[in-house]
Amino acid sequence: MSYKENEVVAKYTKGAFFSDCGEYNVQDLLEMFDETEITVDKLGNTNGVTVNDCIENDLVTKSLVVTSECDDMFVYLNNDNIEVACSASLDYEFANESI
Repeated sequence: MSYKENEVVAKYTKGAFFSDCGEYNVQDLLEMFDETEITVDKLGNTNGVTVNDCIENDLVTKSLVVTSECDDMFVYLNNDNIEVACSASLDYEFANESI
């Protein structure tokens, strides 16, 4: 994928409600990225797949990674098995979104 490990804020494993670090849940993901297209390959293609397409019955149907890159946030399809140390940047971004 085109993201770097140090940019990862949270990782969601297929079938989960909470992120792997337990800090964020599917509702956080939907509130931050409602109808946002996710990057599905190394070339940056989205193929029209949105975050909402990856959530069913409050569970993620595909493994996803949330990143913070250059003061912006992105969601990637996760085909890698990287370990994620939780970041406060998602909380910061969410808190300042309503300002």
